[in-house]
Amino acid sequence: MRLIEYKIKSEPARIHVAETQDDLPAFREFIEAHRELLAWDTETTGLDWWNADGRGFDLRLAQFGTTHEAYVLPVEKDACFADAARWALRTADRLIAHNGTYDLHVAEQCLAIPMEELAPRSWDTKLIAHLVDPRPVADGGPGHKLEELTRHYICPTVADEVKASMTAIARELKVKKDEVWRAVPLDHHGFNLYAGTDPLLTARLFKILMPKVPERSRRKGLVSWEHRTAHIAAKYERNGLPVDVAYAENRTAELTETQRRCEAAARAFGVENVNSNRQLVEAFTALGVQLTKKTAKGNLAMDDAVLSAIDHPLAHAVKEAKRAAKWRATWFDRALAGIGPDGKVRASVNTVGARTARMSVSGSIPAQTFPKGSGYVRGTFEAEPGFVIVSTDYSNMELRFLAADANDATMLKAFREDLDLHQMTADASGVPRSVGKTVNFAYVYGSGPRNIAETCGITLSKAKDVIRGFEETYPAVKQFSEQLQRHARRHGYIWTATGRRLPVDRSRPYSALNYRIQSSCRDITARAMIELDRHGYSKWVKLPIHDEILFAFPEDRAEELARETAQLMEFTYRGLRIPAEPEIAGRSWGDLYNGDTKH
Repeated sequence: MRLIEYKIKSEPARIHVAETQDDLPAFREFIEAHRELLAWDTETTGLDWWNADGRGFDLRLAQFGTTHEAYVLPVEKDACFADAARWALRTADRLIAHNGTYDLHVAEQCLAIPMEELAPRSWDTKLIAHLVDPRPVADGGPGHKLEELTRHYICPTVADEVKASMTAIARELKVKKDEVWRAVPLDHHGFNLYAGTDPLLTARLFKILMPKVPERSRRKGLVSWEHRTAHIAAKYERNGLPVDVAYAENRTAELTETQRRCEAAARAFGVENVNSNRQLVEAFTALGVQLTKKTAKGNLAMDDAVLSAIDHPLAHAVKEAKRAAKWRATWFDRALAGIGPDGKVRASVNTVGARTARMSVSGSIPAQTFPKGSGYVRGTFEAEPGFVIVSTDYSNMELRFLAADANDATMLKAFREDLDLHQMTADASGVPRSVGKTVNFAYVYGSGPRNIAETCGITLSKAKDVIRGFEETYPAVKQFSEQLQRHARRHGYIWTATGRRLPVDRSRPYSALNYRIQSSCRDITARAMIELDRHGYSKWVKLPIHDEILFAFPEDRAEELARETAQLMEFTYRGLRIPAEPEIAGRSWGDLYNGDTKH
């Protein structure tokens, strides 16, 4: 047994690195002594856990620990260590991990322990940290990565020395950062120190964070709510989506040709590299274009906004070349590269992706970046043979919730009597319905008159008139927004309907309404996920996308199952129904858009 001694805030910590089978009795004795609450983590060859069956992914180390002592098992070295890790996970009464969903996937794929076995006994410090303070570092919060939380709550020195050490190890081994996990020797001191501190820090964070969870959030059951939601989302990740390879390859070929053609057009104006700001500035200056926008470093800017304002073939060619390259890499290349041994790709669902806890979807299926109302990218993904895609989303969820939350009589009447809310807003100020629709949503999002004027193509004065018309038509909404803003100014935060505490920047109190509505609606989707799981429908769910849940049902039962799941998703808040409406497509996700696979 190798011992690594380290200090965390001047407190000694011990990391035991097992080397032979003879070291396992001491490990088992440690686990038995701390089985009531045990932190754990894994180190793997990469992040593509679904490739384990194809031998493209492996578990290298498994770590277990408490606040002052940890054990590192070299699982990759010998099956006896894998057996010991498996035994420890099944022995512990309670487990703590950071970003534990990933480790649940690893345990299932590499140790053959179903997620369903570990999830009910698991805490996740990432989820708990979000309930304490949901702000990322960029917004003045502690963030939610282990390194960020360590720096904020435990010790900046440890965050710098250990949690950031893999970058230094990559330089030492002369490999890229994303390759170091596979390349670093199993017995590397820095690697074992890095691995061993994970459970030590996770255990400490759990001890620090749990008492900080707001009492109201505890009473509302948000701690267990968030853990269950994350586990259900992990089931969706496990389900995966098959890829229409031919379709994706065709789109890739088209975009490659577009990029080639547009780059050739740019070369005719002396631009060899469309991504070179220097070359672009020189070319446009030679053409007599006056450039004024500067970057943060003081150089002339050449971003999309600048290019869009230049009416010249070179600007058009550069924009098209860049767009084609970005679309190909972001959507189609990523999907093709992410295909696992079973022919499916997996999304990564962050169930607390935003300050409001709104979920985000990334990875091989970055669904939130797909063009709205188009099957162009969605046509890449399909259901299994004999299944069809079904999309069920909530009808006007945010506006319906707003009407009930603010108890606005006019808005409630509009929804209960199926009146045209957007036309009502438009009529109040004498503008087209499209402007009324924009203002309805813009008010929820906290957009001001300038943004509305630019979006709708109207004057600033008219935008102010439309906002005034909205507030006169729905006075309770205005009063409710002002009430939330007063609370935010006084306390620095607001509460959501589900008991979530959301910090509101004192310089942006107008965000309070948006935060409350967006977060509460996110929790309606989370509630739907829990209900669907409770009734056994998770095996058919592919993704949650804001107010939409994507299913793949057996074709001969699609109508029945779509009806049943929509009924479970439907929600009533303060007497106002928020309906869920299913739409049945063919096998392709793109079929939901009438086969429109052009952008």
